[in-house]
Amino acid sequence: MPLPGQPYDTPVRAVVVDADGQLRLAEMVAPEPSAEMLACGLCGSDVEKIGRVPAGTVLGHEVVARVGGERLALVHHRPCGECARCRAGHESTCERFPEPTIVPGGFAERVLVTEGVPLPDMLDDARGTMVEPLACVLRGVARVPRGRVLVVGQGFVGRVFAAVLEHRGDDVFAIDSDPRRTGRAPDGPVAAAVACGRGTGATALDALEPGGTLVAFADAGPLPADVVYRRELTVAGVRSATPESMHEAAALLPELDLPEPVVLPLVRFADGLDLFLRREALKVVFVP
Repeated sequence: MPLPGQPYDTPVRAVVVDADGQLRLAEMVAPEPSAEMLACGLCGSDVEKIGRVPAGTVLGHEVVARVGGERLALVHHRPCGECARCRAGHESTCERFPEPTIVPGGFAERVLVTEGVPLPDMLDDARGTMVEPLACVLRGVARVPRGRVLVVGQGFVGRVFAAVLEHRGDDVFAIDSDPRRTGRAPDGPVAAAVACGRGTGATALDALEPGGTLVAFADAGPLPADVVYRRELTVAGVRSATPESMHEAAALLPELDLPEPVVLPLVRFADGLDLFLRREALKVVFVP
């Protein structure tokens, strides 16, 4: 659902990266015609960008907004759909893909909407923010062979991977460095493993049977090429969502049993970030 937009001076509150690389609540100018931000989820990639992005940046891309009376899960990047990379299924590597489509960013009271996916009525605003991470996961699951699958890393995205794989009918195992989050550990080699956290690749690789597949959905860390070669393993990387996977995710989300988010007002962003960093909350969602 592409929507037009043009600059216009409208003051709104937003969580902004300041000159010291820290986050603070500030007033800024929003584009117009802008849409009301209803909810925005905090992603691990947002946290990684703190202190690394330019001053004035507003983070947040797991966004639900109201546009013309309709609730939309916003598409935050759009590939061209025509280049060789897009045609090969690697849309997130398209040269057009990095161009932002949510301005200034999801952690603002109002945002410019370029494209969005309608939300089913049974999804509330906070749960609707899960469309975007689910869409990312669906692209990853498409590269996971069916069978015995290990998900390494049980943060929110790892939980989503496990839920989708179980919904697909796979025999799913799940482990995490945090014993509070570890699920059922595998009792032998697995056909496929998904690395869902920084530095989880070696653990995922060790669990694979010869000829197995590793899907890296994060910076999985260094992988021993000799092991990949001698055991004839397949390693695939995948990141981000596409408009097509967003539509698929919106349709599938009501069928999945996912963790309930902690929902906080935008003015309590620091509290929500602290919960996330202390691993006290799998998913934090902010509302205006």
